[in-house]
Amino acid sequence: MKITKGMWRAGCLVTAALGMGLIAASTRAAEVEVRLQFDLPAQDLAESLRAIARISGREVLFPTDAVKGRRAPPVTGRLTLNEAVRAALGESDLEADYRGSAILVRRRSAQSSDSPFVAADDAAIVVTGTRIRGARSASPVTVSTREALQDQGVTDLAGYSRYLLQNFAGGQNPGVAGGGQQGGYNNINNSTTLNLRGLGPDATLTLVNGHRLAYDAVIQGVDISAIPLAAVERVEVITDGASALYGSDAVGGVANIILRHDYDGAQVTARAGGATAGGDQQQQLSAIAGARWSSGGFMAAFDFNRFTPILADQRDFTATISPSQSLITRQSQASLIVSGHQRLGASVELVLDAEATERKSQKSNAFSATAPVTTSGLSNRPKVDSWSVNPGLRIALPAGWEASLTASAASSRTDIFGRRYANSVMTPARVVYVNRLRDAEVGAEGALFEAPGGEARLALGGGWRSLKLDAFNQAFISGALTTNRHTIGRLDALFGYGELSLPVVGAANRLPLVEQLSLSAALRYERYAHVGAVATPKLGLIYAPHRDIRLSATWGRSFKAPTLFQTSQLIQGNLYSSSLFVAPTPPFPAGSTVLVLDGGNPDLRSERATTWSASLELHPLKALELEISGFDVKYEGRVGIPVQSTLGAFANPIYSDLILFRPTLQQVGAVVAGLPQGVVNQSGRPYDPATIAAILDERLANTAHERVRGVDLAARYGADLGGGRLSVETAASYLEGHRQLAEGQPTLQRAGLIFNPPHWRGRAGAGWQGSAFGLSALLSYMGANRDDRFGFARVGSFTTLDLNARVGSRAPGGPLGGWEVRLSALNLLNAKPAAIRNTDPTAVPYDSTNQSPVGRLLSLSVTRSW
Repeated sequence: MKITKGMWRAGCLVTAALGMGLIAASTRAAEVEVRLQFDLPAQDLAESLRAIARISGREVLFPTDAVKGRRAPPVTGRLTLNEAVRAALGESDLEADYRGSAILVRRRSAQSSDSPFVAADDAAIVVTGTRIRGARSASPVTVSTREALQDQGVTDLAGYSRYLLQNFAGGQNPGVAGGGQQGGYNNINNSTTLNLRGLGPDATLTLVNGHRLAYDAVIQGVDISAIPLAAVERVEVITDGASALYGSDAVGGVANIILRHDYDGAQVTARAGGATAGGDQQQQLSAIAGARWSSGGFMAAFDFNRFTPILADQRDFTATISPSQSLITRQSQASLIVSGHQRLGASVELVLDAEATERKSQKSNAFSATAPVTTSGLSNRPKVDSWSVNPGLRIALPAGWEASLTASAASSRTDIFGRRYANSVMTPARVVYVNRLRDAEVGAEGALFEAPGGEARLALGGGWRSLKLDAFNQAFISGALTTNRHTIGRLDALFGYGELSLPVVGAANRLPLVEQLSLSAALRYERYAHVGAVATPKLGLIYAPHRDIRLSATWGRSFKAPTLFQTSQLIQGNLYSSSLFVAPTPPFPAGSTVLVLDGGNPDLRSERATTWSASLELHPLKALELEISGFDVKYEGRVGIPVQSTLGAFANPIYSDLILFRPTLQQVGAVVAGLPQGVVNQSGRPYDPATIAAILDERLANTAHERVRGVDLAARYGADLGGGRLSVETAASYLEGHRQLAEGQPTLQRAGLIFNPPHWRGRAGAGWQGSAFGLSALLSYMGANRDDRFGFARVGSFTTLDLNARVGSRAPGGPLGGWEVRLSALNLLNAKPAAIRNTDPTAVPYDSTNQSPVGRLLSLSVTRSW
């Protein structure tokens, strides 16, 4: 592997940040335990733990079932966080364990007495990547809590998508400016979809509380910006294929947004900010309120945000394009989400979450480098309305088993009102995409038998899912708004799954150099109407030769069903003069024509992938974590246009299976009969089926092959220091990616090229958070890419520095009790995107899929808690 300058710089960044972690680790001898005043009465244990979390400003996680019905003794005096939690747990069979910046409360067992790696043996916490309660996934899992994101200046989940190193912003993303010049990516409606490893938003499965939402627009991603950050507990991301557990789309990975299941009190936050270079003036108002009682609780969160656009005339690096071109889109959005739970008797609990969002935006694309959009261009005003309702039941069964019954109904409607201008004459148009989801699932999980290393546990389940898409285009034809294209699609699926967790070696039978050894296996079967059946297995291994060393590995298969737009969009037939094409042997007859078919394909099958991952975790010190993970995704049968060059297709033998030479009149008639809009004659002569010398089928097909692989690195250190909590973190990700459009065609590099993920991404951050003050800094690095469109040129890297400060405490008590002020300076040094070359004078002159035009952005937020 050739070491480039970008790789060298990123390596230096990671090495320096790792050094920061090791230097911070050397200060452990100087750690000072933070003592806070507690005055809690004897009460329900859950209430005491939540109060301790509020007072300390730290996260205390606990499974509901583990603390249900338990009482805590009084907790009084000036105590450290550890002392307060231990006092609340009293003489119970529960214990507290540090997990990064959080404390996990779990049932005490022989397994967990001295190993930081073993999760609770019967806790109700289910981590993304496994359906076994208390088990740990062998796949790499990244966890980001709401508090940690806020400390880094993240104010919404759109910001989280840019924070996550394994995510590529290309696809459906508000930062993507322009259209095809950005590698075919576009910002359809200003939503934000995750795109892990750059495999596409449709190859990343996004869940909320473990359930699916309706897809967004046409690319089959899920809009995460619709979820208010105030409602989020944490975000868990598996950077590994997981179709064996979750089904279609889980190829690049799975993101699970875990909501707060309730809240006690109320909180309001107001935020204002803007780019110092102009534009992107932001106003945000968010609120959360709720209540808890002995048998349940609820929370409701509301978020409203509005920001102004950034236009080309507000940035010096876009002075060559039309001043009215949008770089960042104007937007206003309102979101509401509710979540709650209620016990119905001793063994049944009802859970529910629901969401509704309305977003309006405006985007201008100029078709001239000098004239405004209203002279030559397109102005779009998308409006998005989405909602979901997701009820469920948890049922306690004999022998410690638990059953679940869940259902979902969701919808997302994108209504785009467009105004196209030509010579200052406006023509209106409208495009509508409506996605619907309905599903139901039943599952059960519990212990099977006592294995040598602990309980062998099994999860089983199955269900039904239905997807619908209704899309249509409207345009003015002869003075009337007419629907000129209508796509309706539906896909139903039945599925069943099973997962087994088998601990071979545990605390009871540990051996020299075998502290822990556990195996896992999962299998899922899905049958889709009109697409077929898919079975996807996955195997996992966790091996710990020492309690401070862990090795994990997985192997599995994943898949993605074709999108409804791919299978349902209209098939089009275009007739051209044969003289346009590179002549085959023998050549086309003089005066002949060629019929080219493109569009959707109802016969598409599922895309298939084989994935593996391997991870090494080290804990050389109690508060220091080091992790390295390798991954490989071999993706076959990707849906794409099978022809790289239409005009040269007839002279290239690799396309012979797609060409019908010298078709008969009956063959031509059969093809034309399948064209909903008939033949579009662009040949310049009257249509005559007898002159058609060949038919080229370049409709979507399962022809592309793709492979991505790479390495993720991370180091984290946290310690109590100087009356607060010190944390240092550094992470980096290296990616290789290639794609082959079809068998026999050349394999093309993707990662490291313009409009694709760079080889290297990295970040290094440090922060100190006390009870009334906090400060953090984050350095982010986006590696350089190559521009191979006109020879080879280097597109420079993009490095930003963020600073964030917090004053006050949301916990009651003290002069600042209940108040918090945050000041954020993102891209403090005002880094600008690197310039790129374009043959189109109207194209945005930077890679907006990787680099941002915003520049320095300052914001101030004030929070009041009751």
